[in-house]
Amino acid sequence: MRPINHNRKFFLLISLIFTLAFILSCEKKQTNKGNLLTSLFYSPPPTNSLDPITDPIREGGEIQANIVVEKIKSGEYQINPGGPQEGKLGIQGSYTNLPSADVIYREGAPNIGKVIPNQIKIQIKKIIVTSEDGLELETNFNSTLIDIISFGKNAPGIASISNIPSGKYKSIKFVLDANHGNVWINEESFGFHLTNSTQIEMEGNFEVITGISTNLKLNFDLSLLQYNYSENSFTLPSEIVTITKTSFELPYTPGILILKLTKPIENIDSNKVGIQDIDAILEKYSLLSILPFVADDTNVDPETAKLIGIDRTYFLLFEAKVDLLQVNFALTNKPDIEWVTTNSKSEPDMVPDDPEANTGCFFCSKFQSAYLTAINAYNGWNITTGSTGVKIAVIDTGIDDTHPDLVGKIIQNRSFLPATCYHWGIFPYECVTHLEVSRPFYNGAQGWDHGTHVAGIIGATTNNNLGISGIAWSNPIISINVFYPVAGNKPSSSDRLVAYGILEAVNVGAKVINMSLGGEAYEYCQWACLVRVFTYSLSRDAVRYAEAKRVTMVASSGNDNRRIAIFPGTAEFSGSYPASYNEVISVGNLDSAFSYTRKYISSNYGKVDISAPGTSIFSTSTNGNYVFKTGTSMAAPMVSGLAALILSIDSNYHPKDILKSMCNQATPLTQTGNSLIDREYFGCGRINIAATLTALVPPPQRPNIVADCGAVDQIACPAGRWFLPWEFQFVASGGTPPYSWSYEGGGLPTNSWLDPNNGRLVGGATWWFGPGWTFMLRVTDSAGQSDIRSFYFASGL
Repeated sequence: MRPINHNRKFFLLISLIFTLAFILSCEKKQTNKGNLLTSLFYSPPPTNSLDPITDPIREGGEIQANIVVEKIKSGEYQINPGGPQEGKLGIQGSYTNLPSADVIYREGAPNIGKVIPNQIKIQIKKIIVTSEDGLELETNFNSTLIDIISFGKNAPGIASISNIPSGKYKSIKFVLDANHGNVWINEESFGFHLTNSTQIEMEGNFEVITGISTNLKLNFDLSLLQYNYSENSFTLPSEIVTITKTSFELPYTPGILILKLTKPIENIDSNKVGIQDIDAILEKYSLLSILPFVADDTNVDPETAKLIGIDRTYFLLFEAKVDLLQVNFALTNKPDIEWVTTNSKSEPDMVPDDPEANTGCFFCSKFQSAYLTAINAYNGWNITTGSTGVKIAVIDTGIDDTHPDLVGKIIQNRSFLPATCYHWGIFPYECVTHLEVSRPFYNGAQGWDHGTHVAGIIGATTNNNLGISGIAWSNPIISINVFYPVAGNKPSSSDRLVAYGILEAVNVGAKVINMSLGGEAYEYCQWACLVRVFTYSLSRDAVRYAEAKRVTMVASSGNDNRRIAIFPGTAEFSGSYPASYNEVISVGNLDSAFSYTRKYISSNYGKVDISAPGTSIFSTSTNGNYVFKTGTSMAAPMVSGLAALILSIDSNYHPKDILKSMCNQATPLTQTGNSLIDREYFGCGRINIAATLTALVPPPQRPNIVADCGAVDQIACPAGRWFLPWEFQFVASGGTPPYSWSYEGGGLPTNSWLDPNNGRLVGGATWWFGPGWTFMLRVTDSAGQSDIRSFYFASGL
């Protein structure tokens, strides 16, 4: 009888474990069709709070980062082989020994009483790092003002700095504008200076690795802060900072791979793909769960999702400490996998704020008039100020809809950000959470006013005797927040959050999407690059989905002063996403110092389609403020505003024709005298709002492709039988015949040819059935007006 009792105890123990796991899972409010123990979307109670969501699974990510770094050092892994070997340097701060008031004031007692300062501000002009062999390198850094005390609360007062060559370094130096600054005690300002230098140098060894952020933790020792009664100011010696810690951060989130198969998984609840060799790899690395990209809560059009293939895209969830690159390499090049990649990180595309950021609105018109004149906005508003029927989505850090210049203009939509969920109630993984609104998490700090600033450029209320004028006066703006706080409450996002934001914008009726954000793409290799992995594939499919729905997308080109390439990039020149996608209008930043006729020094070039002013742009911020910001982030919303004005005149314009109409009337710019380089700097030129809108009024009679099959929301057009020749006749109406037909991109059916004179698609035997072909078709009439449609063809047995 003894064995029977032992088995009972074992059975009871197992039952207890499973019961506990189920309870823990339910406590996490996990819901997912067919499986209560895993979830894609974790929905907390509706809230308008600006409280932050904690960065999930940090510890596992640090473990994974250390594993990857060691494999890079050993030569097993390579990042961006054949391209620039550069990494990023992130700086965080802390402070110690802020003395008591008695120590600060010592013998003299100022008339303000003994009060501890709450801000100590210094202006950093540039940053210099010194290599092990003594070579000094000035980093690509923009001057910024920092508060030592708030910086010392783990805030990234100096954000990631790009373009640092890989290698080992022995010191870092801050060069200040001057040896003085300001101390603030409540609302009162006092003088401040360093006693013996305009430089702050910190010694300490650290290493920069290609594609990975090296984070330095600095400590400001404020124990020697003193008050000088005779000068009514404070002093500190310049030897106040030391490097206390170095850590590495991966350019992707831990625990998640994104997989696109050639066929959908038949039974996703089995936690298996259903392909033996793939499932064997996933089992080897202890896969936790498989979740669909398109879930019940995603609300996509199923026909378009199938046309793009996002219905066969999945998230593979692992413990955060698992080396994702090892799994990624093992899965790459499998015949049943279209692509598999990591969940790459994204950031807002701006450079540090102007030092005089929080300025009242006394000079609003002065600062605005220069760039509004340069883009010919005033004359353009005589033609149209927009339409309430054309909505603009701002995928960003959220928008403060209480700002007096934005009240009534903003549609608050749900936000997308990560949270920690649990598989079997035990293993943590990063799921996606919703909040009911998309307001920023913080008021202005660390760039959380970025989305509010962008929204003001697009559509701040006009003729209200307040603040500034937006480009599109009448168009509603949809706020979609895809950013969440990470170390120091800095805003961060990722490929999958941006992808969800794009799908959401389409679902809620946006005709224009502004994305003033981006991330650098990388290629990962194993050993001699026999296996290669590319980043940024998920948001590309979301972009393709939006274009199929005839939504115009605009993105900032980035602020790294580097050449960016079209997707998927090259070894020498990687992309900046989403700007590098062909379907997205990429915008460069023009410098106010040269009357918006030259590229701003940090603005990326290469895959730039068009340019707009983006330097010291005055716009709305949180808490009713107005601030200056600089970056391609500020140029992109001007183009988004113009796109909305175009659609307000003629809502049938295809996204490709939106850019074409802008470029036809853009102001040409030259900086180098070399037309090829200038094209990479400026695209087709600087936007000209009035000229663009004038060319569209009255709206031209344009032709229209008549689609009975194959277009979005329709059944596929037949591409014949797989063993027989076939043909298909396209038809157009309207406009001024005769028409000409052209193929715009995608993939025509196998062995087929389009007759440009009559729109007849002639095909031979396709030798294929199953997934079909998606392509873009344009018809142009004799007056030069055109229409574009996306088609899907499929052959049968």
